[in-house]
Amino acid sequence: MAIFGKNKPEKPAAAAQRDARKARRFFEHAQAVADARNYDYAIECYLNGLKHDPDNMPKHEALHDIALKRKVAGGKPATLSEKIKFGSKDPVDRLLHTEMLWSKDPLNVALTVEVMARAVEADQGQEELNFGELAYWAGGLVIELNQSGQKSSKEIFLKVRDLFADLGAFDQAVKACQLAVHLDSDNTALRHDLKNLEAELMMQKTGYTAEKVREEGFRATVKDEGAQAATRDESTISKTDRVIEEAITRRREAYEQAPDDLDLLQKLVSALIQKDDDTAEKDAIALLEKAWAATSQYHYKMQQGDVRIKQLNRRYRRYKARMQAAPDDPAVADKWRKFTAKKLKFELDEYIVRVKNYPTDMAMRYELGKRFFAFKKFDEAIAAFQQAKVHPKHRAMALDYLGRCYLEQGWAHEAIDTFRQGIDAHPIPDDRLGLELRYQLMLALKAEATKTKSSEQAAEAQKVGSQVLQTDINFRDIREQMDSLRGLGEELRKPAKDRRNES
Repeated sequence: MAIFGKNKPEKPAAAAQRDARKARRFFEHAQAVADARNYDYAIECYLNGLKHDPDNMPKHEALHDIALKRKVAGGKPATLSEKIKFGSKDPVDRLLHTEMLWSKDPLNVALTVEVMARAVEADQGQEELNFGELAYWAGGLVIELNQSGQKSSKEIFLKVRDLFADLGAFDQAVKACQLAVHLDSDNTALRHDLKNLEAELMMQKTGYTAEKVREEGFRATVKDEGAQAATRDESTISKTDRVIEEAITRRREAYEQAPDDLDLLQKLVSALIQKDDDTAEKDAIALLEKAWAATSQYHYKMQQGDVRIKQLNRRYRRYKARMQAAPDDPAVADKWRKFTAKKLKFELDEYIVRVKNYPTDMAMRYELGKRFFAFKKFDEAIAAFQQAKVHPKHRAMALDYLGRCYLEQGWAHEAIDTFRQGIDAHPIPDDRLGLELRYQLMLALKAEATKTKSSEQAAEAQKVGSQVLQTDINFRDIREQMDSLRGLGEELRKPAKDRRNES
């Protein structure tokens, strides 16, 4: 995240005093009371911990997860007395106060923008603390919330665009500006801004300045970008294993000096998992089991499941490669099917337990719904996705799966409404999810047109399919689907009498 942040002021505000030990005590207590579903007290504990370790990004994320659980459980927004702004001019204090208000109303777009703005302010006002990652993350949430609302706001996208630009995060600034252009496509000034941001992003990726681009030309810039990327990749490959081993050794030594320190245990586990090796992961699972036995905190048990799922995914890729290498070998295909079923069963059982422990976590319900869908348990999947769609991060994806469940049940009318909602929640038409939603809407319209003999719905299905075809002609079986829709449209436009005679 080194790109974040512009030049700091010449006389920055005094940096907040960091005390990781004090912070850790608050964070551990926060997790414990959160597991007991005392969300208000957990929020208070996280904020107290962040006063002592203010740029600890994982704890900001954990606080937001608790805020979402509180919201789903019926938690109310901050009271009037909590909203009254206090007089502190310290940027970190101002950030944490705004984050407290946001934690009481985490789906409020305006408050999410305010958190991002305060994080940018704190990043530029503190020399020794890094709030750029927090601002970048909050900005991503703003984009998701603004897309998932009843009506997206161009002004919100423009605000977050400017804040991303202040951070130097031109990748997200470009994305926000693209979404604003989508809402106001005739705005030439906005399109000009987008071109400027895209140029900034290109220069940032290549390391070129505007002056160098003018001197050497755009093609030289692109060519140099490829050479730099290759050099970076070679350097990364040669260093990765050594860096990971050094991190494991360093963290193991620290943990062995204080074996009851769960924070040091967690850091060692994180280093071991990065190695992507069965032996290291076995060590990580043993450490997590120790933490689970000592604390009974379910999140340690859940991390064990994450490691095992990672191992299963690695084996899954190996089985898939073997099957692709020998597609006509029935023994290989049989092993592939059996292992795939075993993997899905483990994940399904894992997420059933997770949802029982975290019933208000909609991200987990979304993952559970995916596993039910894979097992063709469509009633259970529908229940999971109907709840998961309230989560802004997963709303469009949950609606995609929900619509597909309805289609599998033969409920084309309900599927149509659901895919339309998904498209509203994800207006970008040409990425993978945007194409998928439109493709599935086409299938639902086709099914309903076939059932009701509606030439109007067949025509709409053909129109939606044409959008997919014109964006990516190789997407799924879109060419075959369009041929089928043309035939269906011609058939349904015939008078009913002629159709009966032909049949």
